[in-house]
Amino acid sequence: MRRRITFLHRSEDAFAPSQLRTEKKALQVSDLKAAREDRFTFGFEDIPQEDSFSKISEISERFSASSTFQYYQLLPSIDVLVEYLKHKICASLDSACSQRVNSLLAASYLDLDYDSLSHVVVLNAFWQDAPTGQWTERIETWSDSDKVEVGVLVNERSPEPEELTLGGSLTVVGEDEKSSATLFSFPSRHHPLQPPATSSKFSASILSPSGLHPTMRLSFPRAPVSPPASLCALHAYFTLPSYIFVDKYQLSDEMFVRSKGIHTMRDVSGETDLEAPDWVVKKWGSTVLLELLKPQGRSAWHVDLPLHLRYLSPSHEDGGMTTVEVPWPAVFWACEAEDGLKMSVNPFDRTNLGYDGLFGPKTMFYHLSPESNGTLIEKMEVPVLNMAYAPYVESGTVTAVLLGFLWICWKLWQSTVEGPEQEAEVYDKDT
Repeated sequence: MRRRITFLHRSEDAFAPSQLRTEKKALQVSDLKAAREDRFTFGFEDIPQEDSFSKISEISERFSASSTFQYYQLLPSIDVLVEYLKHKICASLDSACSQRVNSLLAASYLDLDYDSLSHVVVLNAFWQDAPTGQWTERIETWSDSDKVEVGVLVNERSPEPEELTLGGSLTVVGEDEKSSATLFSFPSRHHPLQPPATSSKFSASILSPSGLHPTMRLSFPRAPVSPPASLCALHAYFTLPSYIFVDKYQLSDEMFVRSKGIHTMRDVSGETDLEAPDWVVKKWGSTVLLELLKPQGRSAWHVDLPLHLRYLSPSHEDGGMTTVEVPWPAVFWACEAEDGLKMSVNPFDRTNLGYDGLFGPKTMFYHLSPESNGTLIEKMEVPVLNMAYAPYVESGTVTAVLLGFLWICWKLWQSTVEGPEQEAEVYDKDT
């Protein structure tokens, strides 16, 4: 197993070399205020054989540009994953392994990738800040075969806008007697937007009343003054669970989408059946990539996406209502990078995020930051069949159908009886 621990501190946060103390088989970190990324690389021999991922190659056909398959499910907690790692991975290692795995519960995000070519599992965990405000811990190897690399880096000013430049110190725990200085640059696929050059934040909400055809509104505090570069387009990428979807035919109407602030629908995949109820949908849901219109002026603006709910499974509780959750989209500028850039050399790159596979390999993404009060999820109450009233609904439906059938029969009989009489009266008047 290999570990790479990277501390990335802000330039305004003071850092002194005395905050790192190199020992024979450990590195002591003291009072370090920084973001942190832990990268764990497990070889085939580190994975329990009964839980091996080696069969993935049978269902995956390509490994370069993007993932072949995609799946979404709201996961409120990763407790089960943490317990699995503690019992399967940390059981034969030092107790520090279990403590480190427990810290995943406070991570800002967690990536888990499997490479079927090299048979390695890579787990990336990122913390925006230390849970206690500062990192103070003793980093050491967990076994004789464990290799640990620790970097304390700061973002330096880069001469090229497409690149990131990091400088600081690197230490291989158990091998280096002291930290070594480093400075390196690499092109980055993902960049944050830097205000005030353009609007850098957005928020999402479900318009009220929602009903069975809700509308998700993306609100921007002010219009973008200009894109980050000349060849850029503003996009929003939606990940929709199975119980909600977009009408791709509705979004193909140019006049309609432009009235909603949308330039065009670039891609839709997954479940888009307009009539299927949720309980017969086989896939997890769908994804939608929209190119947004670039508004003129500086005033606040918004984009509306019409959504449609499927019929949900009946409820056995009183009320006839249930809560569904819709995740916020990713909003970004997609820009064409200059020729000659080699994105593959980025050691911190995140790939297979869903939308990146829909663009060319040299596309750069400038992300707008979501502005929320909590989770990036919108909740809404939707009606479902209340099983307590199901017998009344069934009998009422049968009664309505029967009455309608009898009314039609009455009208047909009435027309057969009155028709000849009316014809006879007309004949008498003519004669």
